[in-house]
Amino acid sequence: MTAKVKNKFGKLFKPENLSFLGNDNLIKAVIGLITVIVISLLLPSYKNIETDFEVGTIWSTEDLIAPFTFPIYKDESLYLLEKNEASGNVIPVFIETPADDEPGRDSLKAYFSKLNEVLVKASAIEKINAGDINSPALKSAKELLSIPISDEMWIYLHRYYKGEIKTEGLPAFSEFIKLIQNGISEYLRKNIINYDKTKIASKKISVKKINEKLQRIENVDKVFAKNEIMSKLSLKFGQALKDSTLKYIAVSVAGNFVFENLIYSKELTDLEIQNRVDQIPRTTGIVKENERIISKHDPITKETQLKLDSYKRVRMERIGVKDLFAQVVGKILVVVILLSMLVIFLFYIRNDIYKDNLKLALISSLLLLVSFFAFLSLQLKVNAPVELLIFISVASILLTIMFDSRLAFFTIVISSFLVAAIRGGDYTISFISFCGAVLAIFSVRDIKNRSQIFRSFFFILIGYSVAIIAMGFDRAESSSKIFTNLAYGAINSVMSPVIAYGLLIFYEKVFRITTDLTLMELTDFNQPLMRELSTKAPGTFHHSVVMGNLAEEAAASIGANRILSRVGCYYHDIGKIIKPSFFVENQLERVNKHEQINPSLSAKIIIAHIKDGIELGRKYHLPQQVIDFIPMHHGTNLVTYFYNKAKSSVDNEKEDVHDYIYRYPGPKPQNKETAIAMLADNVEASTKVIEDPTPKKLEDKIDDIIKRRFIEGELDECELTLRDLSKIKKAFLKILVGIYHQRIKYPEEKQVDI
Repeated sequence: MTAKVKNKFGKLFKPENLSFLGNDNLIKAVIGLITVIVISLLLPSYKNIETDFEVGTIWSTEDLIAPFTFPIYKDESLYLLEKNEASGNVIPVFIETPADDEPGRDSLKAYFSKLNEVLVKASAIEKINAGDINSPALKSAKELLSIPISDEMWIYLHRYYKGEIKTEGLPAFSEFIKLIQNGISEYLRKNIINYDKTKIASKKISVKKINEKLQRIENVDKVFAKNEIMSKLSLKFGQALKDSTLKYIAVSVAGNFVFENLIYSKELTDLEIQNRVDQIPRTTGIVKENERIISKHDPITKETQLKLDSYKRVRMERIGVKDLFAQVVGKILVVVILLSMLVIFLFYIRNDIYKDNLKLALISSLLLLVSFFAFLSLQLKVNAPVELLIFISVASILLTIMFDSRLAFFTIVISSFLVAAIRGGDYTISFISFCGAVLAIFSVRDIKNRSQIFRSFFFILIGYSVAIIAMGFDRAESSSKIFTNLAYGAINSVMSPVIAYGLLIFYEKVFRITTDLTLMELTDFNQPLMRELSTKAPGTFHHSVVMGNLAEEAAASIGANRILSRVGCYYHDIGKIIKPSFFVENQLERVNKHEQINPSLSAKIIIAHIKDGIELGRKYHLPQQVIDFIPMHHGTNLVTYFYNKAKSSVDNEKEDVHDYIYRYPGPKPQNKETAIAMLADNVEASTKVIEDPTPKKLEDKIDDIIKRRFIEGELDECELTLRDLSKIKKAFLKILVGIYHQRIKYPEEKQVDI
């Protein structure tokens, strides 16, 4: 069952199953709506005073005048202290319950008379060999006595009654009974409570009789707990009997006469506590209408803070339906305005991301993650600056690696404002987090491997430390508080790279993001596919490496992704691994297998390396952006050699040669990087066969290839401009001149005989 569930969820989160997000505007609206609603729900309730105020800070806004009269409520911690003191001093209430059978001396005599009858009957049964004291005939009589002892103890008691147990110092059975009676009589009319006396802090109890309103107060030392009495009787019986079994029997018998007549009443005690708490004043004064609560530039004292808290509390209580509706609308508008700025940025500056709903969902998830951390920091009621553990730096690291520093910076600005809004206008933590997150961006903008993520620790630490110290000095905070904040900032600095490292793998898999880190890892020739390509198709491998150099230089010249261009070229011909000997660059013995087969079959084999390459790419989990190079580097070109060979080998008047049989399936290049790969592929293959390559010959060949692909329409669906093509040509020429440069022929040294 577990395997089935795991497989089901695995299929759900496969990249190809997320393709439905696409560029649909309805999906965009749903992503935006969910983001706005969730973040709006995380915003705090109605805030009457937007400024975050603490004792010792300066009131920076205008004079605050009371618009109405309101009471000044006590500090909550002081009120709770008074409440606890009042609750602890309340005298617990006990209800006096009279026993149905007052345990007087007559009842004691009756009880022991019944015990004596049982023992006499047991002796009679033994004489006629009809059983012993544990016989069924005596069971009901024994149960009336309610002595919780075992059958063995009954036998022991009966033997003692018959005088069979004669231990030195052991009293006669009659003295044993008298000892129990005297012990019980001592506590017959005592007040016994069903409560632990040590837990009564007031040292007094209130006693109330059933159906009576009046209560009397008793000192705790004048009442007894049952366990207290039983302990005393056990000690007394033990000293007199010196027999553990008889002592246990005596205590068990006495237990039937120790009644708890004072029963603790939690309900009445709680009522007394509530009455006492209700008498505690909740306020310490009032602020009258039009009275100044605080003036601009005045320091906030403890008394002023109580007034501000009370003002906010009363304003909250006076809110009506209209105010609540306005508050909800205001919350939504705040979030909508902030997110709209991000949407405008994406639409005009990063339209490629705006069109990709999967990437929009990724950005939304990071905004929600940061917002959740901000919300959680308010819910944790601990005496520590947990707000410094809002990991905005995690979002900045991930956005920089997955997209670029410009998008990361703009998103972090929006995230910082959202954090401030969720924390009720706490722009201090927003400023501190912003400083750490911005430096984190610069620490990973040129990242080359995953381990470099951890160098962000130093940048984040510097950002947090400087901001915390600056705010601490500005607010005249104590050194201990500043050091505490610095400690939490350091924790954030350590945790952010760790969290970012873990989430990066998750986002790469779920959201089909191919980062430069992933691409850099694919440039390693020790990758399985690269090793297989170099072993099985060495000519293709060498072609791919040279082509990668050409493409990287060309991509850099026009501002395209140079790493993607190189990696795409490395893997563009991996399909040739399947049948390497059918491709001329791998025919080391110069034996061309195509000479013995039909041109159409040859074309089919050549074209098949596209399909084989795509299958291999998916098998080895190559990113889709890299797999795209496999079909797009040929576009819809003809396999010209075999097409011309077919045309020359048939009677044109009787048989037509259809070009679609000899044409690659496409698609044409869809972006700059795949278009560069197409041109680099043609240029590398064509210039390799030039005899005595000079810069002029190389330039003419490059120019011819680019013009031919442009005229054929293979570059129609990508974003390359004529200016880009000119730059690409120069970049190709620069690399090829370096490869095919003319070497100086040194004269041969003459051998000198010595």
